Amino acid sequence: MQIINVMASSIDGRIGLHDREGDAERQSVGLSSQADQKHLRAQIAAADAIIVGATSVRANGECLDHPGRLGTAPAWYIFAQHPLPLSIPFWKQTHIPRFLISPQALPMPAGSGVQNLVFGHHDPAVFLHHHLATRQHEQCLLFGGGIINNWFYRQNLVDELRLTLAPLVIGQSSAPFLVAPELLQKVNFSLLASHSEESFVFLRYKVTQS
Repeated sequence: MQIINVMASSIDGRIGLHDREGDAERQSVGLSSQADQKHLRAQIAAADAIIVGATSVRANGECLDHPGRLGTAPAWYIFAQHPLPLSIPFWKQTHIPRFLISPQALPMPAGSGVQNLVFGHHDPAVFLHHHLATRQHEQCLLFGGGIINNWFYRQNLVDELRLTLAPLVIGQSSAPFLVAPELLQKVNFSLLASHSEESFVFLRYKVTQS
Protein backbone atom coordinates (compact mmCIF):
# COMPACT_ATOMS: atom_id res chain seq x y z
CA MET A 1 0.00 0.00 0.00
CA GLN A 2 1.20 3.50 -0.89
CA ILE A 3 0.22 6.78 0.76
CA ILE A 4 0.79 9.70 -1.60
CA ASN A 5 0.55 13.24 -0.26
CA VAL A 6 -1.06 15.31 -3.05
CA MET A 7 -0.95 19.05 -2.31
CA ALA A 8 -0.78 22.47 -3.91
CA SER A 9 1.12 25.25 -2.15
CA SER A 10 2.43 28.74 -2.65
CA ILE A 11 6.17 29.33 -3.11
CA ASP A 12 6.40 30.07 0.63
CA GLY A 13 4.84 26.72 1.56
CA ARG A 14 1.29 27.82 2.41
CA ILE A 15 -1.74 25.83 1.25
CA GLY A 16 -4.36 28.57 1.55
CA LEU A 17 -5.17 32.00 2.86
CA HIS A 18 -7.05 30.37 5.73
CA ASP A 19 -7.86 26.84 6.89
CA ARG A 20 -11.48 26.74 5.64
CA GLU A 21 -10.73 27.51 2.01
CA GLY A 22 -12.72 25.60 -0.62
CA ASP A 23 -11.58 24.63 -4.11
CA ALA A 24 -13.29 27.61 -5.79
CA GLU A 25 -11.61 30.10 -3.46
CA ARG A 26 -8.22 28.43 -3.93
CA GLN A 27 -8.55 28.91 -7.69
CA SER A 28 -9.66 32.53 -7.29
CA VAL A 29 -6.54 33.44 -5.28
CA GLY A 30 -4.20 31.60 -7.66
CA LEU A 31 -3.34 28.50 -5.61
CA SER A 32 -4.95 26.26 -8.21
CA SER A 33 -5.62 26.38 -11.95
CA GLN A 34 -7.22 24.35 -14.71
CA ALA A 35 -3.95 22.47 -15.14
CA ASP A 36 -3.81 21.74 -11.41
CA GLN A 37 -7.43 20.54 -11.37
CA LYS A 38 -6.70 18.24 -14.31
CA HIS A 39 -3.64 16.94 -12.45
CA LEU A 40 -5.73 16.37 -9.32
CA ARG A 41 -8.32 14.31 -11.16
CA ALA A 42 -5.59 12.21 -12.78
CA GLN A 43 -4.30 11.37 -9.28
CA ILE A 44 -7.79 10.38 -8.13
CA ALA A 45 -8.28 8.20 -11.22
CA ALA A 46 -5.32 6.05 -10.08
CA ALA A 47 -6.37 5.81 -6.42
CA ASP A 48 -8.75 3.71 -4.36
CA ALA A 49 -8.77 5.78 -1.15
CA ILE A 50 -8.61 9.48 -0.24
CA ILE A 51 -7.72 10.97 3.15
CA VAL A 52 -8.86 14.50 4.01
CA GLY A 53 -9.82 16.70 6.94
CA ALA A 54 -13.37 17.68 7.78
CA THR A 55 -12.62 21.36 7.11
CA SER A 56 -12.20 20.51 3.43
CA VAL A 57 -15.58 18.77 3.29
CA ARG A 58 -17.22 21.63 5.21
CA ALA A 59 -15.76 24.18 2.77
CA ASN A 60 -16.77 22.30 -0.39
CA GLY A 61 -19.94 20.72 1.00
CA GLU A 62 -19.17 17.33 -0.54
CA CYS A 63 -16.55 14.84 -1.70
CA LEU A 64 -15.12 15.41 -5.17
CA ASP A 65 -17.06 12.93 -7.30
CA HIS A 66 -14.58 11.33 -9.69
CA PRO A 67 -13.96 7.64 -10.51
CA GLY A 68 -10.88 6.00 -9.07
CA ARG A 69 -8.57 3.12 -9.94
CA LEU A 70 -11.32 0.50 -9.94
CA GLY A 71 -13.70 2.57 -12.09
CA THR A 72 -15.84 3.49 -9.10
CA ALA A 73 -15.48 6.30 -6.58
CA PRO A 74 -12.56 5.87 -4.17
CA ALA A 75 -13.34 5.50 -0.47
CA TRP A 76 -13.10 8.82 1.38
CA TYR A 77 -11.64 8.87 4.89
CA ILE A 78 -12.37 12.15 6.66
CA PHE A 79 -10.79 13.15 9.98
CA ALA A 80 -13.36 15.01 12.08
CA GLN A 81 -13.40 16.31 15.64
CA HIS A 82 -17.03 17.42 15.49
CA PRO A 83 -20.20 16.46 13.55
CA LEU A 84 -20.54 17.72 9.99
CA PRO A 85 -23.53 19.98 9.16
CA LEU A 86 -26.62 17.99 8.20
CA SER A 87 -27.41 20.48 5.41
CA ILE A 88 -24.41 19.70 3.15
CA PRO A 89 -24.70 17.40 0.08
CA PHE A 90 -22.00 15.13 1.54
CA TRP A 91 -24.63 13.09 3.40
CA LYS A 92 -26.45 12.25 0.14
CA GLN A 93 -23.41 10.96 -1.77
CA THR A 94 -24.38 7.37 -1.05
CA HIS A 95 -22.53 6.03 -4.12
CA ILE A 96 -19.22 7.09 -2.52
CA PRO A 97 -17.86 5.00 0.39
CA ARG A 98 -17.35 7.55 3.20
CA PHE A 99 -15.82 7.15 6.65
CA LEU A 100 -15.56 9.74 9.42
CA ILE A 101 -12.46 9.15 11.56
CA SER A 102 -12.87 10.68 15.01
CA PRO A 103 -11.60 10.42 18.60
CA GLN A 104 -15.13 9.76 19.83
CA ALA A 105 -18.35 8.53 18.22
CA LEU A 106 -20.18 11.08 16.04
CA PRO A 107 -23.89 11.14 15.14
CA MET A 108 -24.63 9.62 11.74
CA PRO A 109 -27.86 10.51 9.87
CA ALA A 110 -29.99 7.47 9.06
CA GLY A 111 -29.59 6.30 5.47
CA SER A 112 -26.42 8.29 4.76
CA GLY A 113 -24.24 5.18 4.49
CA VAL A 114 -21.40 7.00 6.27
CA GLN A 115 -19.43 4.87 8.71
CA ASN A 116 -17.71 6.20 11.82
CA LEU A 117 -14.27 4.84 12.77
CA VAL A 118 -13.30 5.83 16.33
CA PHE A 119 -9.57 5.94 17.13
CA GLY A 120 -9.99 6.91 20.79
CA HIS A 121 -6.56 7.22 22.43
CA HIS A 122 -4.66 5.63 19.52
CA ASP A 123 -2.47 7.65 17.17
CA PRO A 124 -4.86 8.79 14.40
CA ALA A 125 -2.46 8.23 11.48
CA VAL A 126 -1.35 4.78 12.67
CA PHE A 127 -4.98 3.83 13.37
CA LEU A 128 -6.10 4.76 9.86
CA HIS A 129 -3.04 3.23 8.20
CA HIS A 130 -3.89 -0.10 9.84
CA HIS A 131 -7.51 0.16 8.67
CA LEU A 132 -6.44 0.97 5.09
CA ALA A 133 -4.14 -2.04 5.07
CA THR A 134 -6.88 -4.37 6.29
CA ARG A 135 -9.15 -3.04 3.53
CA GLN A 136 -6.37 -3.87 1.03
CA HIS A 137 -6.24 -0.41 -0.50
CA GLU A 138 -3.32 -0.07 -2.90
CA GLN A 139 -2.98 3.67 -3.54
CA CYS A 140 -4.20 6.21 -0.99
CA LEU A 141 -4.09 9.95 -1.57
CA LEU A 142 -3.42 12.16 1.44
CA PHE A 143 -4.97 15.57 0.75
CA GLY A 144 -4.09 16.76 4.23
CA GLY A 145 -4.36 19.87 5.74
CA GLY A 146 -1.15 20.80 7.48
CA ILE A 147 -2.07 19.13 10.78
CA ILE A 148 -3.12 15.84 9.19
CA ASN A 149 -0.04 15.88 6.95
CA ASN A 150 2.04 16.33 10.11
CA TRP A 151 0.48 13.22 11.67
CA PHE A 152 1.44 11.04 8.70
CA TYR A 153 4.96 12.43 8.20
CA ARG A 154 5.60 12.17 11.95
CA GLN A 155 4.87 8.43 11.78
CA ASN A 156 6.87 7.92 8.52
CA LEU A 157 3.73 6.76 6.72
CA VAL A 158 4.05 8.88 3.54
CA ASP A 159 5.65 7.26 0.48
CA GLU A 160 5.47 10.14 -2.02
CA LEU A 161 4.75 13.85 -2.21
CA ARG A 162 3.14 15.15 -5.39
CA LEU A 163 3.32 18.90 -5.04
CA THR A 164 1.86 21.59 -7.27
CA LEU A 165 3.86 24.78 -6.72
CA ALA A 166 1.69 27.83 -7.41
CA PRO A 167 3.30 31.04 -8.72
CA LEU A 168 2.60 33.27 -5.72
CA VAL A 169 3.83 34.15 -2.26
CA ILE A 170 1.12 34.48 0.41
CA GLY A 171 3.33 35.97 3.10
CA GLN A 172 0.81 35.81 5.94
CA SER A 173 1.70 34.28 9.31
CA SER A 174 -1.87 33.03 9.78
CA ALA A 175 -1.94 31.08 6.49
CA PRO A 176 -1.85 27.28 6.96
CA PHE A 177 1.39 25.38 6.30
CA LEU A 178 1.88 22.45 3.93
CA VAL A 179 3.01 20.56 7.04
CA ALA A 180 2.06 22.16 10.36
CA PRO A 181 4.87 22.67 12.90
CA GLU A 182 6.40 20.88 14.69
CA LEU A 183 7.81 17.68 13.25
CA LEU A 184 10.04 15.61 15.52
CA GLN A 185 12.58 15.19 12.72
CA LYS A 186 13.14 16.48 9.21
CA VAL A 187 11.80 14.63 6.16
CA ASN A 188 14.03 14.11 3.11
CA PHE A 189 12.83 13.75 -0.47
CA SER A 190 14.27 12.56 -3.76
CA LEU A 191 12.93 14.13 -6.97
CA LEU A 192 11.31 11.62 -9.32
CA ALA A 193 9.82 13.93 -11.96
CA SER A 194 8.90 17.54 -12.69
CA HIS A 195 7.17 19.61 -15.34
CA SER A 196 5.57 23.04 -15.63
CA GLU A 197 2.29 24.27 -17.09
CA GLU A 198 0.51 27.64 -16.84
CA SER A 199 3.40 28.90 -14.61
CA PHE A 200 2.62 26.09 -12.13
CA VAL A 201 5.36 23.54 -11.38
CA PHE A 202 4.34 19.93 -10.81
CA LEU A 203 6.83 18.04 -8.65
CA ARG A 204 6.90 14.38 -7.74
CA TYR A 205 9.10 13.35 -4.83
CA LYS A 206 9.86 10.03 -3.16
CA VAL A 207 10.16 10.21 0.61
CA THR A 208 13.62 8.99 1.59
CA GLN A 209 14.99 8.11 5.00
CA SER A 210 14.62 10.96 7.52
